[in-house]
Amino acid sequence: MRLQPQCLQLDSVLQTVSVLEAVIRRSFGPDGGQVLFTRDTGQTLLTRHGTRILTALRVEHPLARMVVECVRRHSSVTGDGSKTFVLLLASLLREIQKHTRKARREGAGAKRLAEALLAFGLDELSDVITVGVAPHGSSLSDPHTPGQTDTHTLCRLLSAFLHTRLSPTHAEIISQLTCELLSHWSCHGDFINEHFPALHTAVSGFPIGCSRLLEGQVIHADFSTPLPLRDHGPIRALAVTEALEPSLLIGGTVLELGGANRGIESVCVRLGRRLDSVCIILQHLGVSLLLSSVRQSEAVLAAVGRHGVCVLECVCEEDLTLFSVLKDRGRPHSLVVCGLTEGQTEQSVCAVRDALLMLHTSSGPEHRTRATERTARTDVMEPYCVISVGGTFEFLLHHTLLQRKHRHTHSVTHRHTHSVTHRHANTPSHTDTHALSHTDTHALSHTDTHAPSHTDTHAPSHTDTHAPSHTDTHAPSHTDTHTLSHLDNPAVSEMLAEALLSVPRQIYSHNPRRYLEAHAHTLSCIRNHGNSPDPPETSAALAADGSNMVQADTGSESMFGSGSGSGVKEVTVWSSSGSSSGVESVSCKYQLILAVLQCLRSLLSVDTVLHANTSHTLSHTCQREEEEEEDDDD
Repeated sequence: MRLQPQCLQLDSVLQTVSVLEAVIRRSFGPDGGQVLFTRDTGQTLLTRHGTRILTALRVEHPLARMVVECVRRHSSVTGDGSKTFVLLLASLLREIQKHTRKARREGAGAKRLAEALLAFGLDELSDVITVGVAPHGSSLSDPHTPGQTDTHTLCRLLSAFLHTRLSPTHAEIISQLTCELLSHWSCHGDFINEHFPALHTAVSGFPIGCSRLLEGQVIHADFSTPLPLRDHGPIRALAVTEALEPSLLIGGTVLELGGANRGIESVCVRLGRRLDSVCIILQHLGVSLLLSSVRQSEAVLAAVGRHGVCVLECVCEEDLTLFSVLKDRGRPHSLVVCGLTEGQTEQSVCAVRDALLMLHTSSGPEHRTRATERTARTDVMEPYCVISVGGTFEFLLHHTLLQRKHRHTHSVTHRHTHSVTHRHANTPSHTDTHALSHTDTHALSHTDTHAPSHTDTHAPSHTDTHAPSHTDTHAPSHTDTHTLSHLDNPAVSEMLAEALLSVPRQIYSHNPRRYLEAHAHTLSCIRNHGNSPDPPETSAALAADGSNMVQADTGSESMFGSGSGSGVKEVTVWSSSGSSSGVESVSCKYQLILAVLQCLRSLLSVDTVLHANTSHTLSHTCQREEEEEEDDDD
C-alpha cells in the first residue's frame, strides 16, 4: 500500500514535539528522575542527560528526527540545554497556535511568526538580555584578582550543571574533581576542550568514589619493555613517530650482496652499530622513556633495553599531541573517572566534557550585532556572566519582554493621538475636514497597524492628507519590512515572554507555591534594585500572572558584583528542593534561545512529508536476490 504525501499542519507539528516533551519532562529540573533504557543485547542505560535520552529513542517521524538532530547539534557545541530546548520549542509552538487561531482573519501565519521570532532573536535579543538580565547577575571573574576565576562561583556553576546530568551523589564527586582540574590549569579555554581526550582516563569496575585527580600525564598504552626498578627521579621522555630501525633491516627491502665486506653478516653488524649509536644518544640526552606512535622492531626493543630506556608503543595521537605542548604549561594533571559499569563511567565522562563545553561557551559572546556595537554600555554580555538557577533568567527576561511590549503599545497609542491632533490642527476648513475625514482615518489605520514609518512618526506630511498613497502603506521598502517584522510587532515579545515561563513552571511543577514565591521574589528584587520603575500597564500584566500574590522574603539576597560592575544585587531564587546556591551561564541561555528559534523556523518551513518506504523496498529487493540465487543453485 502506497502512502500518500502528508501535508503538515501546525497541529501535527505540535503533536510531534509534544511527544518528545513528554519523554524528557519527568527527568527535567532538580527533582527530575533518571530514565532507564534496555537494549536488545541486555545492556541498560540509566541517565538524566537530555541528548542521550533523545538519541536513544527509535524515532521514525521525520519532524521528530529533525528536532533530535537540532538538539544534538546544539548540545555538541554548547554542552547545555537539551531538555530546556524541547520545552521551549513546544511552548513556542503552542503560543504560535494560540496567536494564529486568534488572528486568523488578519492573515497571521505560523511561518511568518517564526520568521519574526528568529529575526528578533538575531537582531535584538542580545540587547534585551544585556539591559534586563545581565545587571542582575554576577561574574566568574575574581573581583580581587582581575583575570582569575572566582573558585567559589565556579564550583556553584559546575555543581548546578552536573546535577542535571548525574545523580546528586555522583554530581558532587565529579563537580569537586572538575573544579580541582580547572584550578591546576591556567588556561580554561580551548586548551582543555581540545585535549580533554588525553586529559582523562575512564576506568570501569570501581566505585565512582575511587575517581582521582593525578599529577602528571596518563599515557594510554602498555610498556613494551619492563621499567627498570630504580629511583628515576624526574623522567625525561622522547616522542617519536617513525621506526628507529634502519631501513635496510625492514622486511621487503632488497639488499645486493657480494664482494669484500658486503656479506650479510657485515651489513647487519654495521646497522646494529648504527642502532647502538642512536641508543647512546638517547642515553646521553637523559631519555629514559620512549613514546612511539608506531610499533618498533624486536631489535630496537632489545637495543634500548640494554641502555635502560623503556618503550611505550602505539601511543595514540591525542596523548602525543598533549605531550608535545606540555612544556610551557607547567605540571600537568589528569582526571581518572571510575564507575561500576562501562555505561556509568561513560556517563560521568560525558558530563565533564559537556561542563567544559559550557564553560567555553560562557567565556564570551560571538554574537554581537550592529545594534550591540553601537551601544555605549561597557557590560554588553560580559564574558562568564552567570545568574542564579531556579528560573531567574526566564523570570527576568519575561519581565523585560513585557516591558518592551507595553512600551511599544504606549508609543503606538501616543503616535496615533499625536498624528490625529496634528492633522486636525492643519485642517484648512470645515468643508475640507468633512471631505477628507474618511480618507485620513483609513490611511492612519493602515499606517499604524502595518507599516509605521519613521517619516510619518516625526514629521507627518501634508501631502498624505490630500493624496494618501496606498503603495507606501501596504508595500514599504525592503529595509522597513525586515525591521518592522519584529521590532514593531508586540506579539513577538509577548509570545517569547510567555514561552519562557514554561521552564520555571516545569522546575517547580512538584510545588506550585514555590513557583509563585520565586517569581514574586524576582519581581521584588527588580523593583527594589532594578533599572527603571514599571509602568502601570506592566504591573497590571504581571499581576494577571498571579506572581505578586505571594509576599517574598527579600532578606535572603546575597551581595555580588554584577557582571557590569554596577554593584546591583544578584537576584537569587529558590530551586524546588530549597537550594539557592547554583548559578547558570547567561551566554548559554542566549545561545539556547537562538537555537530553539532556528529549529522552530526550520520545522514550520516544512510543508509536505513524502514517504519513500526505502526500508521496505530494500528488503523486497534483497529477498528477490536471495530467491534468484537459490534458483541458480538448483
